Amino acid sequence: MTGNRTARGAGTPAHSTLAPASAPSLPGASGAPILLGNVGNYSGPAGSSTSAAPTALQVWAQWVNAHAGIAGHPVEVFTADDGADPARSRSLIQDMVENRHVIAFVGNMTIQTSDAGVSYLEQKHIPVIGGDLTTSQWTSSPVFFPMGTSWLPLIESTLKSAHDAGATRVAVLYCVESSACDVTNRHVNDTAARYGEQVVYTSRVTVTQPDYTAQCLGAQQNGAQAIWLGVDASSQQRIANSCTRQNYHPLYLLPNVASTTEEAQTPALDGTIAAAPVFPWMVSGGNPEIDAYHQAMQEYAPGVEGSGSTAIQWVSGELFRKAAANVGDMPTSDAILNGLWALKNETLGGLTPPLTYAAHQPSPQVTCYYITRISGGRWTAPYGAKYQCL
Repeated sequence: MTGNRTARGAGTPAHSTLAPASAPSLPGASGAPILLGNVGNYSGPAGSSTSAAPTALQVWAQWVNAHAGIAGHPVEVFTADDGADPARSRSLIQDMVENRHVIAFVGNMTIQTSDAGVSYLEQKHIPVIGGDLTTSQWTSSPVFFPMGTSWLPLIESTLKSAHDAGATRVAVLYCVESSACDVTNRHVNDTAARYGEQVVYTSRVTVTQPDYTAQCLGAQQNGAQAIWLGVDASSQQRIANSCTRQNYHPLYLLPNVASTTEEAQTPALDGTIAAAPVFPWMVSGGNPEIDAYHQAMQEYAPGVEGSGSTAIQWVSGELFRKAAANVGDMPTSDAILNGLWALKNETLGGLTPPLTYAAHQPSPQVTCYYITRISGGRWTAPYGAKYQCL
């Protein structure tokens, strides 16, 4: 894709020989290129959920460049897979800042490696705009800017939805691979009663397990009517299939951060409720901003199916574009930060719940969300692209 670059792990030939960025020649976009970075866990345990993210961000850049760039500047994106290795993640981030001269990171999906680069990014005043939202940095670091619902409210929204569906006894299965999973378990336990829910069973699991029969039996024997799945997409499917083999059919709850069509086509997951931090990607028609996402994906990546992570990348990119609207002749990180701090109750035309940022302060919790559900082998949006709030 013109104007985009892909880097792999530090030290590999593809990474060490990556050519310097060169600006594409675009009508109406003759300014200095805006250089952006993206790092994520695109292989390893999280890869089943996030692997489409780099492509979706490249699609966004292609679309922007086809429409005269941003404030007269073409956009170029470097993407890199850190392999869920914290040391590699830090190295990639530093390389992109110091050698590729990126002025911001957009759509980082560092679910297992988010701690690695925080201090460096804060020291260099480099903003991270949108991403997985699953770790504490999104509401504790002044250089992280969430593009949608914060993680803890997203968890609570699923509990509220479970209660509305009549499932009041909940089990939690959560991974050992990420600190975000521990946070999830604690928060479900801390807030369940607030929504009329009772946690009756919890179990730590690993995403490498081929079978989860023991956990299914534990949840079933303790009377769980719903199971909160704090694991990757592939493990969600294996858990549901394991429970089905025991003739156990609970309501599944999960975050629609990186959900995929493959999950929807797993019969055992039918009925699953998932709260999404940004617009439900399966909605089309009636909203020009959402329609642009579908048009871009169809034009530049027709073989890539929509998912939670593709929607996150699109909204992250659009949030950057809004912040960069007045970037000036020479794009800088400071200009992007000033653009972000100026945003108040920004919804990006209906792509996300209202966003507000404060200068030099961590972002406040975003407590509005979207509901999606698996029905008949596909993801659906019972309320369309209308967000709800806790």
